[in-house]
Amino acid sequence: MTAAGFKSLFTTTLTDPAEAGRQVIALGLPAQALWMALSLISVVSSLIFAGIMQAAPMPPDEMGAILRNSPAYSAPLVFALLQWGRAVVSVFVLYWVGRALGGQGRLGEVLAVLTWLQAVTFVLIAGLFVLGVVLPMLSTIMMLVMAVWWIWATISLLDVAHGFDSKIKAAGVLIVSILGITVGLWVFVGAVTAVFMGV
Repeated sequence: MTAAGFKSLFTTTLTDPAEAGRQVIALGLPAQALWMALSLISVVSSLIFAGIMQAAPMPPDEMGAILRNSPAYSAPLVFALLQWGRAVVSVFVLYWVGRALGGQGRLGEVLAVLTWLQAVTFVLIAGLFVLGVVLPMLSTIMMLVMAVWWIWATISLLDVAHGFDSKIKAAGVLIVSILGITVGLWVFVGAVTAVFMGV
């Protein structure tokens, strides 16, 4: 994909995520490349977030103690591994739940739209971080706007990937999957903790 094509697809994703999803699927990108891209984006974004936490001054109160004890601050590599696990689990759960609710999408199609959504979200968050340095109040408002957009975009992309005839079904997939992903992530966290404790 050329820089112009990337920019056009990025803009389309912001205004019409369903159409962007159809274009991403039509690219027919190989699954191996998509898994690598998803992993790279997850790990890099996690390490950047951890780096920001390390550089930012921690408040001296109880909140500061909580932040210092969080994996993002105390164990950046573990935090990155957990975020990678969340991303991978999300793909499979959203695929399985979608199929269970009557979706016809293939795993590769769900992987493609979710990887692209992850990439777009990464760019948006980076932009909001820069905006927050200059205009903190405006950044807060834009974060709320982005959260609403992300929900809409996710539902639209799932609707396209699974071939549903209604976004209500796609919304159901998202809601059920959030519960499944939460359970799956806790299992993953438990496994990672057990491995590190064993070491």
